[in-house]
Amino acid sequence: MTASESDDAPASVQVSDGHRQLANFRDLGGLRLTGGGVTQGGVLYRSDAPYPGDTAPDGAPSWPPDTVIDLRSPGEGGPGYRWTAAVTVHRMPLMRQAAVVTGADRPARDRPVTLASVYLAMLKAVPQDLASTVGIAARCAGPVLVHCAAGKDRTGVAIAVLLLAGGVEPESVVTDYTTTASRMGALVRRLQGQGRRLPVDVDADSELLGAPADAISLVIDRLAGWPGGPQAWVTGHGGSAGDIGRWRDRLAAGGSSS
Repeated sequence: MTASESDDAPASVQVSDGHRQLANFRDLGGLRLTGGGVTQGGVLYRSDAPYPGDTAPDGAPSWPPDTVIDLRSPGEGGPGYRWTAAVTVHRMPLMRQAAVVTGADRPARDRPVTLASVYLAMLKAVPQDLASTVGIAARCAGPVLVHCAAGKDRTGVAIAVLLLAGGVEPESVVTDYTTTASRMGALVRRLQGQGRRLPVDVDADSELLGAPADAISLVIDRLAGWPGGPQAWVTGHGGSAGDIGRWRDRLAAGGSSS
């Protein structure tokens, strides 16, 4: 499950020029809701991992976020970003094998063959952790940021759970996920600027570096096909109906939790 902690003030550390801002950040406002209307800005953010010396991302209505859900495994990545003491950080390692883009330290036999296979494996292996993100997001006083290393795979599945539980139309979930494809070049350059290596057997044309609609559609189909739909999937894996209601209200109205 999750652990909540606060870090000290951000360290002032120089990184390579051109790589001092999140490459895969977006505010998930403006997505269509099934009951009409759209999600509110400044409630849910997604991104790649922040690094020391990063500046505030463009497009964030409010920064830093109130709460961060960090899906990386211990020791994954280089020097850690240090959030201010006012930011609550939940560290929730979601399947080290799901670090598709940054898994250069793992043998090829331990890396996924397809994105679909790793996404479905996540739903099977860590459903309680994924469901618990709804409760965290529901009880925030301000924006919640979900990130892993690249902000694509582990983040993509967790965000799909949050959006579907929050009443977002499946088509909008797909559109948000596939947006990452246009950012992969900048993301890879940023990772390389941080001294990160891609797996040697993963080239620029690999599906593993993409964000194909079919991959996230399998996740959506699995949650939507659960008896009772995505909300029942969340409650069936440890979430509460009360938190789902609070989250839907937050996402639609943009308000703080009580």
